[in-house]
Amino acid sequence: MMSLEKKPIANKSQVRNMKKKVFLLFLVILLPLLACAGHKDSKINSGNAAITYADKLFDNSYVHQIDVRLADKDWTELLADPVSKTKYTADIVIDGEALSDVTFSTKGFSSLYFVAYGEEESRRYSFKVNFGKLVEDQTYYGLDKLSLNSLFCDYTWMKDLISYRMFRDAGVEAPLVSYIWLTVNGTDQGLYMAVEDVSDGFLNRSYHGEGVIYSVERTIDTSTITPESMDWIRENGFPPAVNVHGADLLYTGENLQNYADILDHVETNANPDDPQRVISAIRALSLEENIDDCFDMDEIIRFFAAHNYLLNFDSYTGSQLSNLKLHEADGKLSMIPWDYNLAFGTFPSVIGFENWEDPTRLLNLGIDTPLINAEEENRPLWKLIHSRPEYLDKYHAVLSALLSEHLLNGEYEAEIDRVSEMLMPWIEKDPTAFCTAGEFRKACETMKSFLAIRTESIRRQLSGELPASSEAQKKQDMVDASDLDLSDLGALVVGRKSGG
Repeated sequence: MMSLEKKPIANKSQVRNMKKKVFLLFLVILLPLLACAGHKDSKINSGNAAITYADKLFDNSYVHQIDVRLADKDWTELLADPVSKTKYTADIVIDGEALSDVTFSTKGFSSLYFVAYGEEESRRYSFKVNFGKLVEDQTYYGLDKLSLNSLFCDYTWMKDLISYRMFRDAGVEAPLVSYIWLTVNGTDQGLYMAVEDVSDGFLNRSYHGEGVIYSVERTIDTSTITPESMDWIRENGFPPAVNVHGADLLYTGENLQNYADILDHVETNANPDDPQRVISAIRALSLEENIDDCFDMDEIIRFFAAHNYLLNFDSYTGSQLSNLKLHEADGKLSMIPWDYNLAFGTFPSVIGFENWEDPTRLLNLGIDTPLINAEEENRPLWKLIHSRPEYLDKYHAVLSALLSEHLLNGEYEAEIDRVSEMLMPWIEKDPTAFCTAGEFRKACETMKSFLAIRTESIRRQLSGELPASSEAQKKQDMVDASDLDLSDLGALVVGRKSGG
Protein backbone atom coordinates (compact mmCIF):
# COMPACT_ATOMS: atom_id res chain seq x y z
CA MET A 1 0.00 0.00 0.00
CA MET A 2 1.41 3.28 -1.10
CA SER A 3 1.86 5.81 1.63
CA LEU A 4 1.38 9.51 1.02
CA GLU A 5 4.13 11.81 2.18
CA LYS A 6 2.84 14.37 4.63
CA LYS A 7 3.77 17.94 3.59
CA PRO A 8 4.86 20.32 6.33
CA ILE A 9 2.46 23.18 7.03
CA ALA A 10 3.85 26.57 5.95
CA ASN A 11 4.71 28.93 8.76
CA LYS A 12 3.20 32.41 9.07
CA SER A 13 6.21 34.06 7.38
CA GLN A 14 5.87 31.80 4.36
CA VAL A 15 2.14 32.50 4.17
CA ARG A 16 2.80 36.25 4.16
CA ASN A 17 5.39 35.81 1.36
CA MET A 18 2.95 33.75 -0.67
CA LYS A 19 0.22 36.40 -0.27
CA LYS A 20 2.68 39.11 -1.28
CA LYS A 21 3.61 37.21 -4.46
CA VAL A 22 -0.04 36.68 -5.33
CA PHE A 23 -0.77 40.40 -4.77
CA LEU A 24 2.16 41.45 -6.94
CA LEU A 25 1.02 39.07 -9.67
CA PHE A 26 -2.47 40.58 -9.34
CA LEU A 27 -1.05 44.07 -9.84
CA VAL A 28 0.99 42.97 -12.87
CA ILE A 29 -2.19 41.69 -14.49
CA LEU A 30 -4.58 44.43 -13.31
CA LEU A 31 -2.60 47.64 -13.82
CA PRO A 32 -2.39 47.38 -17.62
CA LEU A 33 -6.14 46.74 -17.68
CA LEU A 34 -6.76 49.79 -15.53
CA ALA A 35 -4.56 51.87 -17.82
CA CYS A 36 -6.58 50.72 -20.81
CA ALA A 37 -9.79 51.44 -18.96
CA GLY A 38 -8.53 54.90 -18.09
CA HIS A 39 -7.70 55.51 -21.74
CA LYS A 40 -11.14 54.34 -22.73
CA ASP A 41 -12.72 56.80 -20.29
CA SER A 42 -11.64 59.60 -22.59
CA LYS A 43 -14.06 58.24 -25.17
CA ILE A 44 -17.78 58.38 -24.48
CA ASN A 45 -20.39 56.25 -26.12
CA SER A 46 -23.98 56.92 -25.00
CA GLY A 47 -22.87 58.88 -21.95
CA ASN A 48 -21.69 56.02 -19.74
CA ALA A 49 -18.01 56.90 -19.41
CA ALA A 50 -16.48 59.24 -16.86
CA ILE A 51 -16.78 62.96 -17.61
CA THR A 52 -13.65 64.61 -16.25
CA TYR A 53 -12.91 67.41 -18.73
CA ALA A 54 -14.47 69.99 -16.39
CA ASP A 55 -11.64 69.54 -13.89
CA LYS A 56 -8.98 69.52 -16.58
CA LEU A 57 -9.46 71.99 -19.41
CA PHE A 58 -11.95 74.18 -17.52
CA ASP A 59 -9.86 74.77 -14.42
CA ASN A 60 -9.90 78.57 -14.36
CA SER A 61 -6.97 79.06 -12.01
CA TYR A 62 -4.41 79.24 -14.83
CA VAL A 63 -4.04 79.74 -18.59
CA HIS A 64 -3.98 76.46 -20.49
CA GLN A 65 -1.89 75.64 -23.54
CA ILE A 66 -3.32 74.36 -26.82
CA ASP A 67 -1.31 73.70 -29.96
CA VAL A 68 -3.16 72.74 -33.15
CA ARG A 69 -1.10 70.96 -35.76
CA LEU A 70 -2.26 70.69 -39.34
CA ALA A 71 -0.66 70.64 -42.76
CA ASP A 72 0.94 73.96 -43.69
CA LYS A 73 -1.06 74.07 -46.92
CA ASP A 74 -4.30 73.56 -44.99
CA TRP A 75 -3.50 76.41 -42.59
CA THR A 76 -2.64 78.66 -45.54
CA GLU A 77 -5.89 77.68 -47.24
CA LEU A 78 -7.93 78.32 -44.07
CA LEU A 79 -6.52 81.82 -43.74
CA ALA A 80 -7.12 82.51 -47.42
CA ASP A 81 -10.76 81.40 -47.26
CA PRO A 82 -11.96 81.49 -43.63
CA VAL A 83 -15.65 82.03 -44.45
CA SER A 84 -16.01 78.60 -46.05
CA LYS A 85 -15.63 77.02 -42.58
CA THR A 86 -13.87 74.05 -44.16
CA LYS A 87 -13.09 71.28 -41.66
CA TYR A 88 -9.41 70.33 -41.76
CA THR A 89 -7.87 67.23 -40.24
CA ALA A 90 -5.52 68.15 -37.42
CA ASP A 91 -3.83 66.92 -34.29
CA ILE A 92 -4.27 68.85 -31.06
CA VAL A 93 -2.12 69.03 -27.95
CA ILE A 94 -3.95 70.20 -24.81
CA ASP A 95 -1.72 70.88 -21.82
CA GLY A 96 0.77 68.35 -23.15
CA GLU A 97 -1.76 65.62 -24.05
CA ALA A 98 -2.13 64.84 -27.75
CA LEU A 99 -5.20 63.68 -29.67
CA SER A 100 -4.90 62.78 -33.34
CA ASP A 101 -7.33 63.20 -36.21
CA VAL A 102 -9.63 65.90 -34.92
CA THR A 103 -11.31 68.43 -37.19
CA PHE A 104 -10.44 72.13 -37.00
CA SER A 105 -12.41 74.93 -38.63
CA THR A 106 -13.40 78.57 -38.30
CA LYS A 107 -16.71 79.37 -36.61
CA GLY A 108 -19.09 82.22 -35.88
CA PHE A 109 -20.89 84.93 -37.77
CA SER A 110 -19.98 88.46 -36.69
CA SER A 111 -16.63 87.33 -35.30
CA LEU A 112 -15.92 85.64 -38.64
CA TYR A 113 -17.28 87.97 -41.31
CA PHE A 114 -16.34 91.28 -39.70
CA VAL A 115 -12.77 90.03 -39.38
CA ALA A 116 -12.59 88.32 -42.79
CA TYR A 117 -14.13 91.32 -44.56
CA GLY A 118 -12.83 93.99 -42.22
CA GLU A 119 -11.06 97.17 -43.16
CA GLU A 120 -8.03 96.13 -41.15
CA GLU A 121 -6.15 92.97 -42.02
CA SER A 122 -6.66 90.53 -39.17
CA ARG A 123 -6.30 86.79 -38.88
CA ARG A 124 -7.75 86.40 -35.41
CA TYR A 125 -10.65 84.03 -35.99
CA SER A 126 -12.71 81.88 -33.67
CA PHE A 127 -12.35 78.14 -34.18
CA LYS A 128 -14.17 74.89 -33.47
CA VAL A 129 -12.58 71.54 -32.69
CA ASN A 130 -14.53 68.30 -33.13
CA PHE A 131 -12.78 65.43 -31.37
CA GLY A 132 -14.98 62.62 -32.70
CA LYS A 133 -15.82 63.62 -36.27
CA LEU A 134 -13.16 61.35 -37.76
CA VAL A 135 -12.51 58.89 -34.92
CA GLU A 136 -15.68 57.31 -33.58
CA ASP A 137 -16.35 58.10 -29.91
CA GLN A 138 -13.08 60.01 -29.49
CA THR A 139 -13.40 62.75 -26.88
CA TYR A 140 -11.19 64.78 -24.60
CA TYR A 141 -12.12 63.20 -21.27
CA GLY A 142 -15.77 63.25 -22.31
CA LEU A 143 -15.79 66.53 -24.25
CA ASP A 144 -16.86 66.00 -27.85
CA LYS A 145 -16.58 69.53 -29.25
CA LEU A 146 -14.71 72.65 -28.20
CA SER A 147 -15.04 76.28 -29.24
CA LEU A 148 -11.98 78.53 -29.22
CA ASN A 149 -13.35 82.07 -29.05
CA SER A 150 -11.30 85.01 -30.28
CA LEU A 151 -12.91 87.48 -27.79
CA PHE A 152 -14.32 89.57 -30.63
CA CYS A 153 -15.98 92.78 -29.33
CA ASP A 154 -14.91 91.97 -25.79
CA TYR A 155 -12.22 94.22 -24.32
CA THR A 156 -12.94 92.72 -20.89
CA TRP A 157 -12.12 89.19 -22.12
CA MET A 158 -14.73 88.16 -19.54
CA LYS A 159 -18.26 88.78 -20.84
CA ASP A 160 -18.94 85.08 -21.35
CA LEU A 161 -17.11 84.10 -18.18
CA ILE A 162 -19.13 86.46 -15.97
CA SER A 163 -22.39 85.81 -17.81
CA TYR A 164 -22.22 82.02 -17.55
CA ARG A 165 -21.21 82.29 -13.90
CA MET A 166 -24.32 84.40 -13.28
CA PHE A 167 -26.53 81.80 -14.93
CA ARG A 168 -25.05 79.07 -12.76
CA ASP A 169 -25.50 81.24 -9.66
CA ALA A 170 -29.14 81.63 -10.68
CA GLY A 171 -29.49 77.83 -10.94
CA VAL A 172 -29.23 77.39 -14.73
CA GLU A 173 -27.00 74.96 -16.61
CA ALA A 174 -24.44 76.94 -18.62
CA PRO A 175 -21.29 76.21 -20.64
CA LEU A 176 -17.92 76.05 -18.93
CA VAL A 177 -15.13 78.38 -20.05
CA SER A 178 -11.42 78.83 -19.44
CA TYR A 179 -8.49 80.67 -20.99
CA ILE A 180 -5.95 79.13 -23.35
CA TRP A 181 -2.83 80.32 -25.12
CA LEU A 182 -3.35 79.11 -28.67
CA THR A 183 -0.61 78.17 -31.09
CA VAL A 184 -1.00 76.70 -34.57
CA ASN A 185 1.94 74.64 -35.75
CA GLY A 186 3.92 76.18 -32.90
CA THR A 187 3.22 79.80 -33.91
CA ASP A 188 1.51 82.06 -31.36
CA GLN A 189 -2.08 83.01 -32.15
CA GLY A 190 -2.84 84.64 -28.81
CA LEU A 191 -4.98 84.38 -25.70
CA TYR A 192 -8.33 82.74 -26.46
CA MET A 193 -11.31 81.57 -24.45
CA ALA A 194 -12.07 77.86 -24.49
CA VAL A 195 -15.83 77.25 -24.38
CA GLU A 196 -17.57 73.94 -23.76
CA ASP A 197 -19.74 73.23 -26.78
CA VAL A 198 -23.39 72.59 -25.97
CA SER A 199 -23.62 69.13 -27.47
CA ASP A 200 -23.06 65.54 -26.30
CA GLY A 201 -20.44 66.30 -23.66
CA PHE A 202 -22.59 69.05 -22.17
CA LEU A 203 -25.66 66.79 -22.27
CA ASN A 204 -23.81 64.07 -20.37
CA ARG A 205 -22.30 66.47 -17.83
CA SER A 206 -25.42 68.52 -17.18
CA TYR A 207 -28.34 66.18 -17.85
CA HIS A 208 -26.86 62.68 -17.40
CA GLY A 209 -27.18 62.13 -21.13
CA GLU A 210 -30.96 62.46 -21.07
CA GLY A 211 -32.91 64.37 -23.69
CA VAL A 212 -32.05 66.30 -26.84
CA ILE A 213 -30.32 69.66 -27.32
CA TYR A 214 -31.28 72.03 -30.13
CA SER A 215 -29.65 75.25 -31.27
CA VAL A 216 -32.08 78.03 -32.07
CA GLU A 217 -30.64 79.53 -35.25
CA ARG A 218 -32.29 81.41 -38.05
CA THR A 219 -31.07 79.95 -41.33
CA ILE A 220 -28.95 82.48 -43.20
CA ASP A 221 -27.93 82.06 -46.82
CA THR A 222 -24.19 82.62 -46.37
CA SER A 223 -23.67 82.68 -50.14
CA THR A 224 -25.16 86.18 -50.10
CA ILE A 225 -22.63 87.45 -47.57
CA THR A 226 -19.95 89.39 -49.41
CA PRO A 227 -17.56 92.23 -48.57
CA GLU A 228 -20.17 94.57 -50.10
CA SER A 229 -23.03 93.21 -47.96
CA MET A 230 -20.89 93.53 -44.85
CA ASP A 231 -20.16 97.13 -45.82
CA TRP A 232 -23.93 97.68 -45.98
CA ILE A 233 -24.32 96.29 -42.44
CA ARG A 234 -21.52 98.55 -41.22
CA GLU A 235 -23.39 101.51 -42.64
CA ASN A 236 -26.97 100.53 -41.78
CA GLY A 237 -26.76 98.00 -38.93
CA PHE A 238 -28.40 94.60 -38.64
CA PRO A 239 -32.00 94.46 -39.88
CA PRO A 240 -34.61 92.82 -37.63
CA ALA A 241 -35.07 89.08 -38.00
CA VAL A 242 -37.22 88.06 -40.95
CA ASN A 243 -38.37 84.66 -42.23
CA VAL A 244 -38.57 83.38 -38.67
CA HIS A 245 -39.35 79.66 -38.43
CA GLY A 246 -39.78 78.89 -34.75
CA ALA A 247 -37.01 80.91 -33.14
CA ASP A 248 -39.64 83.10 -31.46
CA LEU A 249 -41.43 79.99 -30.05
CA LEU A 250 -44.67 81.11 -31.70
CA TYR A 251 -47.04 78.32 -32.75
CA THR A 252 -47.76 78.40 -36.49
CA GLY A 253 -49.26 74.97 -37.16
CA GLU A 254 -48.04 71.38 -37.23
CA ASN A 255 -45.73 71.56 -40.27
CA LEU A 256 -42.19 70.65 -39.19
CA GLN A 257 -40.73 73.25 -41.55
CA ASN A 258 -42.47 75.99 -39.56
CA TYR A 259 -39.92 75.25 -36.81
CA ALA A 260 -36.82 74.78 -38.92
CA ASP A 261 -34.92 77.34 -36.80
CA ILE A 262 -35.00 74.71 -34.06
CA LEU A 263 -35.51 71.31 -35.64
CA ASP A 264 -32.84 71.72 -38.33
CA HIS A 265 -30.20 72.33 -35.66
CA VAL A 266 -30.12 69.19 -33.53
CA GLU A 267 -26.90 69.08 -31.49
CA THR A 268 -27.33 65.58 -30.04
CA ASN A 269 -28.92 62.28 -31.05
CA ALA A 270 -32.67 62.53 -31.61
CA ASN A 271 -35.47 60.03 -32.22
CA PRO A 272 -38.12 60.42 -34.95
CA ASP A 273 -40.78 61.49 -32.43
CA ASP A 274 -38.62 64.14 -30.72
CA PRO A 275 -39.53 66.99 -33.13
CA GLN A 276 -43.23 66.46 -32.48
CA ARG A 277 -42.66 66.86 -28.74
CA VAL A 278 -41.07 70.27 -29.40
CA ILE A 279 -44.04 71.34 -31.51
CA SER A 280 -46.46 70.05 -28.86
CA ALA A 281 -44.74 72.19 -26.23
CA ILE A 282 -44.90 75.29 -28.45
CA ARG A 283 -48.58 74.60 -29.11
CA ALA A 284 -49.21 74.35 -25.36
CA LEU A 285 -47.43 77.69 -24.91
CA SER A 286 -49.72 79.33 -27.47
CA LEU A 287 -52.79 77.99 -25.66
CA GLU A 288 -51.26 78.60 -22.22
CA GLU A 289 -52.34 75.08 -21.26
CA ASN A 290 -50.36 72.31 -19.53
CA ILE A 291 -47.44 74.72 -19.30
CA ASP A 292 -45.67 72.97 -16.44
CA ASP A 293 -45.90 69.65 -18.31
CA CYS A 294 -44.23 71.13 -21.39
CA PHE A 295 -41.73 73.63 -19.95
CA ASP A 296 -39.36 73.49 -17.00
CA MET A 297 -40.71 76.80 -15.77
CA ASP A 298 -38.50 76.91 -12.69
CA GLU A 299 -35.34 76.79 -14.80
CA ILE A 300 -36.78 79.09 -17.48
CA ILE A 301 -37.64 81.71 -14.88
CA ARG A 302 -34.12 81.41 -13.50
CA PHE A 303 -32.79 81.78 -17.06
CA PHE A 304 -34.65 85.06 -17.59
CA ALA A 305 -33.53 86.41 -14.20
CA ALA A 306 -29.84 86.16 -15.17
CA HIS A 307 -30.41 87.01 -18.82
CA ASN A 308 -32.40 90.16 -18.15
CA TYR A 309 -29.77 91.39 -15.72
CA LEU A 310 -27.08 91.08 -18.42
CA LEU A 311 -28.72 93.25 -21.11
CA ASN A 312 -27.84 90.95 -23.99
CA PHE A 313 -30.04 91.79 -26.97
CA ASP A 314 -28.29 89.57 -29.47
CA SER A 315 -30.85 87.10 -28.19
CA TYR A 316 -34.49 86.12 -27.66
CA THR A 317 -35.24 89.44 -25.91
CA GLY A 318 -33.95 91.49 -28.84
CA SER A 319 -34.73 91.70 -32.54
CA GLN A 320 -32.20 89.13 -33.72
CA LEU A 321 -33.67 85.93 -32.19
CA SER A 322 -30.33 84.20 -31.93
CA ASN A 323 -27.90 82.63 -29.48
CA LEU A 324 -30.12 80.25 -27.56
CA LYS A 325 -30.09 76.51 -26.93
CA LEU A 326 -33.08 74.39 -25.94
CA HIS A 327 -33.02 71.16 -23.94
CA GLU A 328 -35.97 68.80 -24.38
CA ALA A 329 -36.52 65.76 -22.16
CA ASP A 330 -39.78 63.82 -21.86
CA GLY A 331 -41.59 66.57 -23.73
CA LYS A 332 -40.41 69.35 -21.40
CA LEU A 333 -38.30 72.26 -22.69
CA SER A 334 -35.74 74.38 -20.87
CA MET A 335 -33.32 77.11 -22.03
CA ILE A 336 -29.52 77.11 -22.15
CA PRO A 337 -27.54 80.36 -22.59
CA TRP A 338 -25.08 80.75 -25.44
CA ASP A 339 -22.78 83.50 -26.78
CA TYR A 340 -22.76 86.53 -24.48
CA ASN A 341 -19.89 88.50 -26.01
CA LEU A 342 -22.40 91.29 -26.80
CA ALA A 343 -23.96 91.32 -23.34
CA PHE A 344 -23.64 94.31 -21.01
CA GLY A 345 -25.46 96.49 -23.54
CA THR A 346 -22.73 96.33 -26.20
CA PHE A 347 -24.83 95.87 -29.36
CA PRO A 348 -25.90 99.47 -30.02
CA SER A 349 -27.38 99.05 -33.50
CA VAL A 350 -29.84 96.49 -32.11
CA ILE A 351 -30.77 98.32 -28.90
CA GLY A 352 -30.80 101.68 -30.65
CA PHE A 353 -28.17 104.38 -30.31
CA GLU A 354 -30.52 106.45 -28.18
CA ASN A 355 -30.19 103.73 -25.50
CA TRP A 356 -26.48 103.31 -26.12
CA GLU A 357 -25.88 107.02 -25.63
CA ASP A 358 -28.04 107.11 -22.50
CA PRO A 359 -26.48 104.42 -20.27
CA THR A 360 -28.53 105.62 -17.30
CA ARG A 361 -31.75 104.66 -19.05
CA LEU A 362 -30.28 101.41 -20.38
CA LEU A 363 -28.82 100.17 -17.09
CA ASN A 364 -32.08 100.96 -15.31
CA LEU A 365 -34.08 98.98 -17.88
CA GLY A 366 -37.17 97.63 -16.14
CA ILE A 367 -36.83 94.03 -15.04
CA ASP A 368 -40.49 93.51 -15.98
CA THR A 369 -40.06 95.12 -19.42
CA PRO A 370 -36.82 93.55 -20.68
CA LEU A 371 -37.54 93.56 -24.43
CA ILE A 372 -35.95 96.04 -26.82
CA ASN A 373 -37.14 96.26 -30.42
CA ALA A 374 -39.41 93.27 -29.80
CA GLU A 375 -43.03 92.93 -28.72
CA GLU A 376 -44.32 90.62 -25.99
CA GLU A 377 -46.81 89.07 -28.43
CA ASN A 378 -43.85 87.82 -30.44
CA ARG A 379 -41.92 86.54 -27.40
CA PRO A 380 -44.55 84.27 -25.84
CA LEU A 381 -42.30 82.60 -23.27
CA TRP A 382 -41.41 85.92 -21.66
CA LYS A 383 -45.02 87.10 -22.01
CA LEU A 384 -46.14 84.05 -20.04
CA ILE A 385 -43.83 84.91 -17.12
CA HIS A 386 -44.88 88.55 -17.17
CA SER A 387 -48.61 87.76 -17.29
CA ARG A 388 -48.81 85.15 -14.52
CA PRO A 389 -48.38 86.52 -10.98
CA GLU A 390 -47.00 83.25 -9.61
CA TYR A 391 -44.28 83.19 -12.28
CA LEU A 392 -43.49 86.89 -11.93
CA ASP A 393 -43.17 86.53 -8.15
CA LYS A 394 -40.78 83.62 -8.62
CA TYR A 395 -38.77 85.67 -11.14
CA HIS A 396 -38.46 88.53 -8.63
CA ALA A 397 -37.46 86.06 -5.91
CA VAL A 398 -34.68 84.62 -8.06
CA LEU A 399 -33.37 88.09 -8.84
CA SER A 400 -33.49 89.00 -5.15
CA ALA A 401 -31.52 85.89 -4.21
CA LEU A 402 -29.00 86.52 -6.99
CA LEU A 403 -28.38 90.00 -5.62
CA SER A 404 -28.22 89.09 -1.94
CA GLU A 405 -26.14 85.94 -2.34
CA HIS A 406 -23.72 86.98 -5.09
CA LEU A 407 -23.92 90.56 -6.36
CA LEU A 408 -24.15 92.74 -3.28
CA ASN A 409 -21.13 91.22 -1.53
CA GLY A 410 -18.42 92.09 -4.07
CA GLU A 411 -18.06 88.50 -5.24
CA TYR A 412 -18.10 89.34 -8.95
CA GLU A 413 -15.76 92.32 -8.61
CA ALA A 414 -13.27 90.09 -6.79
CA GLU A 415 -13.47 87.54 -9.60
CA ILE A 416 -12.84 90.25 -12.21
CA ASP A 417 -9.77 91.38 -10.26
CA ARG A 418 -8.48 87.81 -9.95
CA VAL A 419 -8.93 87.00 -13.61
CA SER A 420 -7.54 90.32 -14.85
CA GLU A 421 -4.38 89.84 -12.81
CA MET A 422 -4.00 86.33 -14.26
CA LEU A 423 -4.59 87.46 -17.85
CA MET A 424 -2.59 90.70 -17.95
CA PRO A 425 0.84 89.15 -18.74
CA TRP A 426 -0.71 87.14 -21.57
CA ILE A 427 -2.60 90.09 -23.03
CA GLU A 428 0.55 92.21 -22.96
CA LYS A 429 2.30 89.72 -25.27
CA ASP A 430 -0.72 88.75 -27.41
CA PRO A 431 0.25 89.29 -31.07
CA THR A 432 -3.35 89.47 -32.40
CA ALA A 433 -5.43 90.96 -29.55
CA PHE A 434 -8.38 93.19 -30.45
CA CYS A 435 -7.41 95.67 -27.72
CA THR A 436 -4.36 96.91 -25.85
CA ALA A 437 -3.45 96.04 -22.27
CA GLY A 438 -4.50 99.55 -21.24
CA GLU A 439 -7.91 99.16 -22.89
CA PHE A 440 -8.31 95.79 -21.16
CA ARG A 441 -7.58 97.35 -17.77
CA LYS A 442 -10.11 100.12 -18.41
CA ALA A 443 -12.72 97.63 -19.63
CA CYS A 444 -12.42 95.63 -16.40
CA GLU A 445 -13.08 98.74 -14.33
CA THR A 446 -16.04 99.64 -16.55
CA MET A 447 -17.48 96.14 -16.10
CA LYS A 448 -17.28 96.52 -12.31
CA SER A 449 -19.07 99.87 -12.57
CA PHE A 450 -21.75 98.28 -14.76
CA LEU A 451 -22.32 95.55 -12.16
CA ALA A 452 -22.59 98.07 -9.33
CA ILE A 453 -25.10 100.29 -11.18
CA ARG A 454 -27.24 97.47 -12.59
CA THR A 455 -27.32 95.71 -9.23
CA GLU A 456 -28.41 98.87 -7.39
CA SER A 457 -31.08 99.58 -9.99
CA ILE A 458 -32.54 96.09 -9.70
CA ARG A 459 -32.41 96.32 -5.91
CA ARG A 460 -34.48 99.51 -6.09
CA GLN A 461 -36.91 97.93 -8.55
CA LEU A 462 -37.44 94.93 -6.28
CA SER A 463 -37.96 97.15 -3.24
CA GLY A 464 -40.41 99.45 -5.04
CA GLU A 465 -38.14 102.51 -4.92
CA LEU A 466 -37.99 102.43 -8.73
CA PRO A 467 -40.74 101.02 -10.97
CA ALA A 468 -39.98 97.64 -12.56
CA SER A 469 -41.48 98.91 -15.81
CA SER A 470 -39.28 101.22 -17.90
CA GLU A 471 -42.27 103.27 -19.02
CA ALA A 472 -43.16 104.16 -15.44
CA GLN A 473 -39.67 105.20 -14.39
CA LYS A 474 -38.62 108.80 -13.85
CA LYS A 475 -35.08 109.84 -14.62
CA GLN A 476 -34.48 111.40 -11.22
CA ASP A 477 -35.22 108.06 -9.52
CA MET A 478 -32.80 106.07 -11.67
CA VAL A 479 -29.28 105.07 -10.65
CA ASP A 480 -26.96 107.49 -12.42
CA ALA A 481 -24.78 105.88 -15.10
CA SER A 482 -23.98 109.02 -17.08
CA ASP A 483 -20.23 108.65 -16.51
CA LEU A 484 -20.24 105.15 -18.00
CA ASP A 485 -18.97 104.66 -21.56
CA LEU A 486 -20.16 101.26 -22.73
CA SER A 487 -17.78 101.33 -25.70
CA ASP A 488 -14.98 100.76 -23.19
CA LEU A 489 -16.29 97.20 -22.80
CA GLY A 490 -15.81 96.45 -26.49
CA ALA A 491 -18.88 96.62 -28.74
CA LEU A 492 -20.21 95.85 -32.19
CA VAL A 493 -20.81 99.40 -33.38
CA VAL A 494 -22.43 99.24 -36.82
CA GLY A 495 -25.20 101.25 -38.46
CA ARG A 496 -24.03 104.57 -37.14
CA LYS A 497 -24.12 107.08 -39.94
CA SER A 498 -21.01 109.19 -40.37
CA GLY A 499 -21.27 112.32 -38.29
CA GLY A 500 -24.09 110.78 -36.20
